[in-house]
Amino acid sequence: MSVERVKTAVSNLQEGMFVADLDRPWHETPFPLQGFYIRAEDDRKAIAQFCSHVFIDSKKTRVKNAHAEHAAFNPSKASSSGVKKSGQATLELPEVVIKSPESYKSEVSIQKEAARVKRLHQQVNDAVRNICESVANGEQVSVQDTQKLAVSMVVSVVRNPDALIWLAKMDDEDQQGYQHVVRASIWALVFARHLGLTNPLMKSLAVGVLLSHIGKVKLEQSVRDAEPEDSKQNPNYQSYVQHSLDILKECDGLPDSVLSIVEFHAERHNGSGFPKGVTGQTIPLLAKIAGLVDEYQTMITPRGESKGLSPREAVAELYEQRNVLFQKDLVERFIEAIGVFPTGTLVELSTQEVGIVTGHNSERRLLPQIIVVTDKDKKLLKSGRKLDLKAWNESHSEAEALYIKDSLPKGAFGIDENAFLLSGATSKWSLKHIMSGM
Repeated sequence: MSVERVKTAVSNLQEGMFVADLDRPWHETPFPLQGFYIRAEDDRKAIAQFCSHVFIDSKKTRVKNAHAEHAAFNPSKASSSGVKKSGQATLELPEVVIKSPESYKSEVSIQKEAARVKRLHQQVNDAVRNICESVANGEQVSVQDTQKLAVSMVVSVVRNPDALIWLAKMDDEDQQGYQHVVRASIWALVFARHLGLTNPLMKSLAVGVLLSHIGKVKLEQSVRDAEPEDSKQNPNYQSYVQHSLDILKECDGLPDSVLSIVEFHAERHNGSGFPKGVTGQTIPLLAKIAGLVDEYQTMITPRGESKGLSPREAVAELYEQRNVLFQKDLVERFIEAIGVFPTGTLVELSTQEVGIVTGHNSERRLLPQIIVVTDKDKKLLKSGRKLDLKAWNESHSEAEALYIKDSLPKGAFGIDENAFLLSGATSKWSLKHIMSGM
């Protein structure tokens, strides 16, 4: 077991310790699954209500970094309307309740589904590009192809929620920003699937997110290229929402649910969004989802020269914005849906080996299914090896346990993630192999 993780009784927790894992599934507790720092005695008491012991990351303990402000969530200290959090107004609303939610189960492997929808992914990109070019040229806009493709996207995400995520992650070509809305629409569908939304609602959501930014074609290039935080305060930039609505209202066959997504996707829970500045009581559910996934995608792949956050850092930032920019329960369920390490993420294991996340375990989101692709010296393996971290840890002793140390940037150590997905991986794995890397 990596020396960075130390099993610790809750009674022995001290301020500054970083809790990396619990003795029970995270979804059974109110704590942030990306981990958190102990900042006060109240944090220890809150943990004691759910756990007898936890696992401390000794490397992160007492180190001020991006996670240093992420204290444990204490249900007795939930924010109330009008209270300031990090200098921003907060708003607490009742949790979203989905009436008669659908229950979806993966029907095929990620490899089979990715091979099936690779052409679909390109078609969606082409459809968005064609619409933007029509707007730029002053031509009549048709959204029929986009609506048809959205149906196929829904079917794919229902069959396997990870395949389109992987394909979107592997596509680096985004010179005109088309990929932003395509990727955001995929996150939206994965989230909607997790919530149990019906196929028609998922279709409206996908179409709405795909079309939500087309009004940006009407903006000056300098306005489109500005840094995200600067542009959000610029009335000229904010006008893209109305431009989008004006364009789409001329299109035949778009339901009101799609138009409302476009109209409200840039609004924020506490009223700090645009263009109307309305609060969470007024924002429709699908628009709340659209805004959340749009923000997440901006965090990990921002415009301009800004360096994006890692998925883990982005999740931590979203968690800090509960009941500020986004509704608390939706943030937490979004994190449940995508995991701290989304599909396609390169990760370093406690054995120093590198793997690629290929799927998730609903009860232990920090222990996903991966393909191990390098040895402990970061040398590429001839063939990747499949490994389910949850299953491995449940069937082996604590000393043999495996964990993810951290996420890595795309392409780290010269790894071509897409090649391993397409070529597949062996399932051969042995204790001897694991122990030799420790």
